[in-house]
Amino acid sequence: MFCILLYINTLNYLARILNYLIKIIKEMIRKTLITTIIAIAITTMVSGQETWNLERCMLYALENTPDIKKKIAENDNLSVEYRDAIMDFLPEIEGGIGANVNFGRSIDPETNTYINYSNFNNSYSISTGYTIFNGFNTVNNYKIAKNAKLMGVSEAQIIEDEICLAVIQAYYNVLYYQEMSALAQQQKEEADRNLYLTKRQEEQGVKGYAEVADMEAAFAEKDYNLTKMQNSYANAISVLKEKMSYPYSDTLIVEKEITLRAVKEDYIDTYDIIARAELTLPSLIKARGDIENARLRLRTSRWQILPSLSAYAGYSTGYATVFDNSYTTTPFLEQLEQRQGEYIQLQLSIPIFYGLNRHSNIRKNKNALHIAEYDYEKNRKEMEINVEIAVQDMQNALKSLIYADKRVKAQQKAHNLNIRRYEQGLISAIEYQTSSNNIMSAEAEYLNALLQYNLKSRIVDYYKGISYINQEN
Repeated sequence: MFCILLYINTLNYLARILNYLIKIIKEMIRKTLITTIIAIAITTMVSGQETWNLERCMLYALENTPDIKKKIAENDNLSVEYRDAIMDFLPEIEGGIGANVNFGRSIDPETNTYINYSNFNNSYSISTGYTIFNGFNTVNNYKIAKNAKLMGVSEAQIIEDEICLAVIQAYYNVLYYQEMSALAQQQKEEADRNLYLTKRQEEQGVKGYAEVADMEAAFAEKDYNLTKMQNSYANAISVLKEKMSYPYSDTLIVEKEITLRAVKEDYIDTYDIIARAELTLPSLIKARGDIENARLRLRTSRWQILPSLSAYAGYSTGYATVFDNSYTTTPFLEQLEQRQGEYIQLQLSIPIFYGLNRHSNIRKNKNALHIAEYDYEKNRKEMEINVEIAVQDMQNALKSLIYADKRVKAQQKAHNLNIRRYEQGLISAIEYQTSSNNIMSAEAEYLNALLQYNLKSRIVDYYKGISYINQEN
């Protein structure tokens, strides 16, 4: 009799457990269905909007950033100055036409005597001047203008590189918080399911109120973390828009796929990268241009203490008549032929005393040359240090990525086991929460290491002479 009662009680207990499991499955199906419908709706809305990859974001920034537009206008001025420097090699030519009417007592244009009649005078002239020697000032100004034009290109490249790097960093921040928001959403859904499971188990007497309270606290923490990540994502999007000069009122959606850039070889020749950077880095190209221009200005100022030689030539003719009926005016063409005049002039200008102005210019330009050389040396040393740091950062990021990948796999395996152990009541809610936090931390560490490696490898490629906009993803 006792065995029969025990058998009946066991069947009742199993039936209650089966009924409880059926309720859990129905609730999970219901929530999964709702989540799927929401995801489909969001996907449908997003699919109607175009997504932006990193290259497109950089191109947009280069086309719309005010600093680039300003530099384009400045470079156009440098082109104009370069053209003017070329034109300085040509002689100056000037033409003139004059006409005047004299009333009352005046000079007869033909006899050069005073008369009391009004007369009309018409003159024509053309002249030219050319500087034969001015201490090579024209030649040096041409070279300076040419270097300035090339330096303008380097300065524009510096601005473009700075903008692209800022966009890359902002873009990677968006990817990071976008992925972290997705992970936080998954953790919230998992916490919601576990909270529901714990409440049902409490009703069945399997769990206590303390464990339900722990799971409610865990759900609240996951909900807060999701809100925090979504806010960080929104802030990252705002920063990216700012770096791109993108309208804040327009929607910007970046591609969700995060790919690992090609892993560099184990051995990287830092000295080879430094040698390439010294030849291709825009800031060093500009610094070398500054040295050359300073050297040309010093050379020009030294030649200014020598005399200058210029040549001039001119031609003139004219026509005149007197307003008097008794006066016979020589025909116009005949007067033009008779009144022709030419001149040739050589002018030698010898500087005798101008205070100490010219000697002061020599001293100032010599100091400017030294300053330019010091700046170049400073930039070159900074480049060497930056290359070494960039290579080390890239290698360290790769090591961190490998470690983070192993940690994610290990934590994921452990967490999957802990999920089943918690459902079976083998671990407490606190232990389960610790496992959930560990997997979240591992995922965040892996994502950060991946993006850090991508960023550092781009910086290394930049020092190799490949601009950010021309690098492969």
